Amino acid sequence: MLNISKKEALKKLSEIDDVIFVGGASEYIQGYKNELNDIDISITNINPLKEFGYVHTSFDNSFYGLSGDRALIPLKSVLIDIFIDVVKPKFIMVNGFKCQTIESMIELREKTLKYTFNGSYENRLKMIHNLERLKNIPTD
Repeated sequence: MLNISKKEALKKLSEIDDVIFVGGASEYIQGYKNELNDIDISITNINPLKEFGYVHTSFDNSFYGLSGDRALIPLKSVLIDIFIDVVKPKFIMVNGFKCQTIESMIELREKTLKYTFNGSYENRLKMIHNLERLKNIPTD
């Protein structure tokens, strides 16, 4: 397990060509969130992530991912939350970071709420609140 800061983890992850920052990490990098709780990424192959530590995998049909295949790496400073996706989310480049677009985040949450959500009532409310917040972000 690497003992690096959140910002160092972001930088190191950005150097992996296959990594796209999604969700809250994308919002943080784009300046829409002030705090980075965990680092959400989309990737097609977890092998390059093994330099960060053991990659814990779980395949739970999660309502936040495109494929439902999930993994995580707990670092001392931050949790790397991994979405293993064959279909990559739409992204833009922001200061050298591949970031999921706000439009892509909105689309994913709308589809999830309409077709695939199977989480708790509290998580559904959180997702609805997050969707409304995303819709209020001005985009070009």
